[in-house]
Amino acid sequence: MTIWDNIYKNYQQGGPAWATLQEGLLPQFIHFIKSNNFRIKSALDIGCGTGKYLVYLKKMDFKIAGIDSSETAIEMSKELLGSSNFLHCLDMFDFQIMPNTYDLIISISTIHHGLKKEIENLISSIYQALLPGGKIFITLPDYERAKRWDTFKDHEELELGTYLPLHGPEKGLPHSFYNKEEIEELFANFKKSNLELDERGKWIITGEK
Repeated sequence: MTIWDNIYKNYQQGGPAWATLQEGLLPQFIHFIKSNNFRIKSALDIGCGTGKYLVYLKKMDFKIAGIDSSETAIEMSKELLGSSNFLHCLDMFDFQIMPNTYDLIISISTIHHGLKKEIENLISSIYQALLPGGKIFITLPDYERAKRWDTFKDHEELELGTYLPLHGPEKGLPHSFYNKEEIEELFANFKKSNLELDERGKWIITGEK
């Protein structure tokens, strides 16, 4: 059972809506979808959680797929979406994404949960999985803002910019944080890339293959 599976199970039993569970859809995401054209409308959500972003994409006529490391989250997504053949419980860093498959890949508040080399490799896989002209909408936490999070008052540093909380619901789960220059380097292969730092300290990264 993963750390986030415990968080989802606790939420199901009336516990707190931790982190993204208490958030609605990012308004920047809705604007991004409405203001771009997608050739085949095939989308993958990495870290789909309860499926709220997939629900929106389905309403916008996308063919959807989602992965999450939490079995409970996948069950909640299936209940929300009424189907299951496109939802899979998988570790995102082990997931072999089919190349040249999607014209949209999203990941909200998810891919920072690992070491920086793992994240770099995943972003490379995301690039390969996109069709020519395919687009991304990905978030990563800002290094300076993150240092003020209550979760990180007590932590272990695993590597430069990567920390392990020693208390709280995400105790023991690696968190990697980035400054603007690091993100620009991570996504250097993407065209028309854009970075926006939101009010909560998340970098919103968009771009295309």
